[in-house]
Amino acid sequence: MNPLIRLVTAAILIVAWFVFSRVYSPENKLAKNDPVGNIRRREIVGAFKAMAFFCLLWFVASTVVIFIFGLVIAIVAPPNQRGFADAFSEVINSSSGFSGPLNPFSLWGAVATLVATVAAVWISQRVARGQSFLKLGLQPNREMPLDLLLGLILGPLLFAIIFQAESLLGYLAGSTGPHYDWGSLFQWLVIFLCIAISEELVVRGYFLQITNQVWGGAIAVIATSVGWSLAHVLNPHISVLAVMNVVIAGLVFAYAYNITGRLWLPMAFHFSWNFAEGAIFGYPVSGYTIDNSVFQTFINGPQEVTGGLFGPEGGMLGLFAIILAGLAFYAWDRLRRPPQTDKEV
Repeated sequence: MNPLIRLVTAAILIVAWFVFSRVYSPENKLAKNDPVGNIRRREIVGAFKAMAFFCLLWFVASTVVIFIFGLVIAIVAPPNQRGFADAFSEVINSSSGFSGPLNPFSLWGAVATLVATVAAVWISQRVARGQSFLKLGLQPNREMPLDLLLGLILGPLLFAIIFQAESLLGYLAGSTGPHYDWGSLFQWLVIFLCIAISEELVVRGYFLQITNQVWGGAIAVIATSVGWSLAHVLNPHISVLAVMNVVIAGLVFAYAYNITGRLWLPMAFHFSWNFAEGAIFGYPVSGYTIDNSVFQTFINGPQEVTGGLFGPEGGMLGLFAIILAGLAFYAWDRLRRPPQTDKEV
């Protein structure tokens, strides 16, 4: 997530916390006239406080981690062999750009984001919510291996379907490969794994569970999905359809969490979706171009269908794949919890 979006989100939630804490203050007229509702109002204020605390801490943690990583990179491997001051400035600035050592889709950028995210979520979960880090949905359970397996298989399968659909529709201008650059593939594996863990910890972990506890499932799922989509608005080549598709993808990820009660399935699927999209089939991932993919895919079709330079998730074929994922999770839920037969009395 772009540092600017982190800062803006923190500012919005801090303002919301301040406003609600004043409006719902025990001393105001509303509290005196409706003392029964005070518990509910305290829950709302507490939710905004916990979310504001996390976002501010996340921004601070990200800034500190990026500074440390930037310092190390500028000393050990300065870009373009420049002087320390210029190299350090270039590395730091890359954290909010689309290229450079700490950009969101670089190895060090992804690792830095994961370190800052885990630290911020762990501290916030303990301090602001008074709960264990594992309670975010990270407890091992019996179904965990199968949830991970399903998530890991589903991404490549869906993009194979997209690839074949584009070929049948005549939108596949050409494709080269397979070409295996194992070093590059391992690098993308680490990058997409860091991204999946970071985003799921924040969105389906911390935010979804807080909002679900206070406002209920439907509002929580919609609010976090819309918020997650808006966090992509600064990505390259974003479109209105892409924003809407990411909202729907958020609903599907939230559904994957809700049916399992754990983050393993959405994390695994998030990772395999991005890895298959970029590192295997060579599509752009949320607007970012992927180098040294197994296949180099060249698309020539309407952006509304193919997603254009944003990637398939920005078009109708991507939306179709997202819906298929939702149906797969529905079937998986039915298999996990077969309907109970009525017992004879």
